[in-house]
Amino acid sequence: MEWSDLEVFLAAVRTGSYTAAGRQLGVNRTTVGRRVEALESSLGVSLFEQSAVGYSPTECGSRLLAAAEAIEREVMHMMRDIGATDRRIAPIRIVGSGGIATEFLPELAAFRCANPDVPVELLGELDPLAAVSQRRADLGIALVRSPPLRLAGVEVATLVQAPYGRRGAENLDPLGWGFEFDAALPGGAWIVGNPSGEAAHFAAIVTCNNWSQLKSCVLAGLGRANLWCFAGDAEADLERLADPDPRGDCPLWLVHRAKAPPGPGLTRLIEFLRQSIAARLKAAAGQERQRPARQPARS
Repeated sequence: MEWSDLEVFLAAVRTGSYTAAGRQLGVNRTTVGRRVEALESSLGVSLFEQSAVGYSPTECGSRLLAAAEAIEREVMHMMRDIGATDRRIAPIRIVGSGGIATEFLPELAAFRCANPDVPVELLGELDPLAAVSQRRADLGIALVRSPPLRLAGVEVATLVQAPYGRRGAENLDPLGWGFEFDAALPGGAWIVGNPSGEAAHFAAIVTCNNWSQLKSCVLAGLGRANLWCFAGDAEADLERLADPDPRGDCPLWLVHRAKAPPGPGLTRLIEFLRQSIAARLKAAAGQERQRPARQPARS
């Protein structure tokens, strides 16, 4: 068994497909499949089994994965010590609930400054749980009560939301969520105070299909809507119209696939975001405690 064989195996597990693994390694998917089959033949065991969301490591595959990761760490330490670099690091694909990952661009920028060797790719999908489970993304910034068993992760903080409107604007109509958003993220904390889907359609109000659209509409004075307070309070042109509604509180998680332990780059990113996002939200919560009570939302 050679280290290059284990590299191929690690890439196949982490990316979730031979095609993606080949792209990361600079070879075609056929080569990846042939290398994995050769590894299985040399060991005399099956390393992958089919599951509801694709192929996952078998029990033997999981044991090999743990050993391969330990070897990888030693190899990376050695390369760092001698000043060598690995130019085959695949981009970490990131997706956030409803597009909320855009709120954490400052943290991603800081991470890239500290870790220029780890590329990142922002995806436009709305549901991070589905995207990570189905291996279209590596990291989900998810607003969810708790992640499903197929995913693992860390809880960063609990977000609160309240109604906002453009400062000084009067008689603002409510804004809502469109059909696409409603289909991707039905129910839950997102719809507290913001009509969605059919309800929004029959109310004949302006609707949005991601977080950035909604916040931009409120900033433009197009209407009022419930926004996450850490983001709404940071905008000087926005005014909070009422106190937060506890029904809209929701934990923020950083999630990844449970059966594919994060590689070194993703591990660094998760820990960096956990600390930096938590610090920003803690500072925002401290400012929130000093904020005077506001008048109820305008009708």
